[in-house]
This record gives sequence, C-alpha cells and structure tokens, in this order.
Amino acid sequence: MYMLPDEYEQCRLRVAAALRALERALTDLVDALAHGDPTVIGPGASADQNLRSVCDAYATIDLPMDAAPNQSVVALAVVGASRHIVTLAENVNARKAELRSECAPLQRVRRRVPRREGGTEAIPVVRAILRSIQRSDLNLLSAYRKIPILGATPVSVSYTRAKTRAVYRKRVEEIGDMLQQNESPAAIRDRERLRGLRAKETHLALVRDHYENIRANVVYNGLDRRGKGRVMMSAELPILYYRKDGMPAPRVQFPDAAASDSKPGRKPRQSKIDPQPWLESLPVHRYLPT
Repeated sequence: MYMLPDEYEQCRLRVAAALRALERALTDLVDALAHGDPTVIGPGASADQNLRSVCDAYATIDLPMDAAPNQSVVALAVVGASRHIVTLAENVNARKAELRSECAPLQRVRRRVPRREGGTEAIPVVRAILRSIQRSDLNLLSAYRKIPILGATPVSVSYTRAKTRAVYRKRVEEIGDMLQQNESPAAIRDRERLRGLRAKETHLALVRDHYENIRANVVYNGLDRRGKGRVMMSAELPILYYRKDGMPAPRVQFPDAAASDSKPGRKPRQSKIDPQPWLESLPVHRYLPT
C-alpha cells in the first residue's frame, strides 16, 4: 500500500506538528518537576539523583546511538507532586496519544526512498517522514509510552519484573500481505512456502522476542474514581500521583536487579506453538496440532 504525494505532505505536516507539541509538553513537565519540590522515592543514592533519573526518563524519546531498536528507557520511581505537575503530565499523555494517532496508521503504508548504496527501498511512511524532518532518531516506543498516573493516593507500591513476549495470531492472508512488502530472497522463499500450506491451516503465530516487563501492584488509601482500591499497572516509567498535604509517602518495594515474578518449581505451560520458526524473513511459527 502506497501514498500519493499530496497525502504524504499532509501527513508529514501533521506528524511534525504533533511531535513539536509533545516536545513542548515534555519540556514544561520536566521544568516544573525540577523546580517543584516533588517527593521522589527511587532506588538512587540521593534525592537529587532520583529526581534527575525521573526527569531523564520522562524527557527521553530519542534513541541513543548505541541502543538496541524497539527498546525504551526503564526507570523505577514513585513521584508525589502538586496538582499543577499532575496536570502537566496529563497533557503529556494527551500529546503522546495524538502523536500515536498520527504515526501508527502510517506504519502500514510504504514509501520508496533512495538507498545510500544506490537504488531504492520501500520503508514505512512514518520512517520516511521522520527522516525528512531530521528526526530519524525518534524512538516511537518511548514517544508513545504514557506516564503512569495514579487515580488516588497510594499506600504501597510493589514492583515486579517478568519476562514476557507478544504472540499475535495472524491469518495466513495477513502474513502473505506482510511478505509482499519484502523482495528479499528469503521473503520470496517464504511466499512459496506459504502457498504450500494445507487449506485447513488458516492461522500462524507471529512471535516477538522476549522482553522484560515491569509492573507495579498499587494499594490505594481509599478508592479511585472507578471504585478500585488497588491496581496492577505497567510501570516502565516513574509512577506519578497527586501528593495531598499531610499524607505520608507510600511504602515502595523495588525488585532485585535479577528478580522475576516467576516462581521456582512452577511447571511451565505447554505451548501451542512450534518452538522452531517456520519462515525465514519473519518470526512466524506454526501452531502445533491439538
């Protein structure tokens, strides 16, 4: 799927505007945190070190030169702040959602761009746009990831680490569409292999690499707006809450560096997916017969 030049230019302007709005919102939030005397509970040796880590984690949306792709900054901390700072964080999350609404659909649309070594290649339109506005270093995962904001004052926060992976059940036709965007020899062989599937085998598993998932179990002092007294949330970014006058800071438990929430002796679940990849150019596996 490709895009007409006029439509591409409109998308480019919208993405650039959304990114500028996010960067302004992040600057406002980090400046307010740096001068707003928040309560920061973190694993660092000093309060100043913990606050710097929080500001860096919120502000970093670019991919460092030596960083692996599809990874973002992980920082564990719990931050109690004024209503003004919480409002600024909510604005950051709204700008993140706007940027994602502009960029995510463009991931499925291709555009041909020149290669340095000659010729052209088809890349996602969102990457072509970021390259054209000199923001190829933007880490979309970090730019999309929202700041976790609590709905009530926390009494305790307990962090856990878990190794997980994303598995997407895809129709064979969807995998074929993905392969059509790749003209490598491996993709050509994969398309031939796909055509040889039996008719009754209608789905395949697109398996992403394992990654570390940081979660936090939060117990509230009372109930939030949804009537919940405790929540489990993803917490790769520092957790933020409105600090009420006179309320004590929550108890925070951080995991050990190598800790995991997997229990020793637990029998692993039997997988329904063949452990060996079936395709060469995509991490696609076949489902085992039941």
